[in-house]
Amino acid sequence: MAEVIRVAVVDNDKLVPAGLRVLLGDTTDITVTHVATTVAGYLAADETGADVVLLDLQLEDGTDPATNVAALHATGAAVLVISVHGDRRHVRATIRAGASGYLIKDDDIDKLAEAIRTVHTGQLALTTELMTLINDDPPELSTQELHVLYLYGTGSTLAATARRLGIAIPTVRSYLDRIRAKWAATDEPVDDVRALVHEYPHPDHP
Repeated sequence: MAEVIRVAVVDNDKLVPAGLRVLLGDTTDITVTHVATTVAGYLAADETGADVVLLDLQLEDGTDPATNVAALHATGAAVLVISVHGDRRHVRATIRAGASGYLIKDDDIDKLAEAIRTVHTGQLALTTELMTLINDDPPELSTQELHVLYLYGTGSTLAATARRLGIAIPTVRSYLDRIRAKWAATDEPVDDVRALVHEYPHPDHP
């Protein structure tokens, strides 16, 4: 008998797991065994025996997608992110955090089933288009811009960032504006600069 892939679903919409159970009903090698609406809820329920976790990108509790991926990946499961968005920042951040695949939500159950099988074997499940997004380099930032982005993007206030780097608060704002401008120039405007922190390698602090 072929191995059955145990799948957990972490999604805001409680109807999604039920729908997936129906859609995957004809597959003899995939079964939905665990359901949760938050990563914390999934981990707290001690239901971490899934082989593959289907993770909704944007959960209603506001948790960071890359952080969610890292927490699930640490359980030993392959993480397959599903979203209505194919934004490069999200794709790159979640893959860097340990996701094995990223799918745009649609009704193609064959594509989903194949992606589940692919990540279960340790391979990466990405469309050619999304792979291209990952391989595109983000806008280049100066060393000081990287330091500002990392500190501010990981929770420091403007004042704390300025104090840590030995610069004035208006200077911090100026660096953040420059970062926004560089991303806007690539036709990817960013409202919250903190969302970019996973786009760049960890900078060495001065």
